[in-house]
Amino acid sequence: DSIQKEYPDFQRAFADLETKAIRSCTDKWFPKLTPEQAFGALTPNSDQFGRTTILPALFDDNTGTPMDTTHGGGSPAGTWRQKFTTKGHQMILQGNRTGEVLPEDFYVSWIGLAFPNKQMNISEIRWQTSDRKYVRLNIEELMSYNKPAIIFEEGFLLKEEQAFHLYGHVEEEDYQRIVMLGAAYYRVIDKVLGAPGSAI
Repeated sequence: DSIQKEYPDFQRAFADLETKAIRSCTDKWFPKLTPEQAFGALTPNSDQFGRTTILPALFDDNTGTPMDTTHGGGSPAGTWRQKFTTKGHQMILQGNRTGEVLPEDFYVSWIGLAFPNKQMNISEIRWQTSDRKYVRLNIEELMSYNKPAIIFEEGFLLKEEQAFHLYGHVEEEDYQRIVMLGAAYYRVIDKVLGAPGSAI
């Protein structure tokens, strides 16, 4: 509710990003179909791709461990919550395949970050993909809010097997949830039917 009240363009920005993602997934995975034929949303058929939330299991945590219950990343495993044991500049999230890429058969529409903690421990962030580096953002202002979120004016489409790194400046050694906001699109439904928190 608060996102819609404070930032009414969020729905438009996310809808634009989803349209871009659906078109890109269709072109890559089902080039002979139209986007309307290829996209099955939450209940895709075997000849369609689907959509879910962005899953922690697509990423490594700040220790370089996949955030799933199989590998033990996240704290507890399989969640966006991480334990930071050092201060300063460090990797916060990255793709969890070799080369820090996103897994095959997944696209991510990334529209923002949420920090659902009472205490905020990250003062700056920056990120990069295989082909582009983005400037640093000072987010210290968020420390004055309860459970803040950052919503991008335009989201980012992270493609399968594309490198992704999110870095941050950590102020305190502590636990912190850093939740990626948006949606994930998958080509193979069996990869998202496992037990919650399991490896992809």
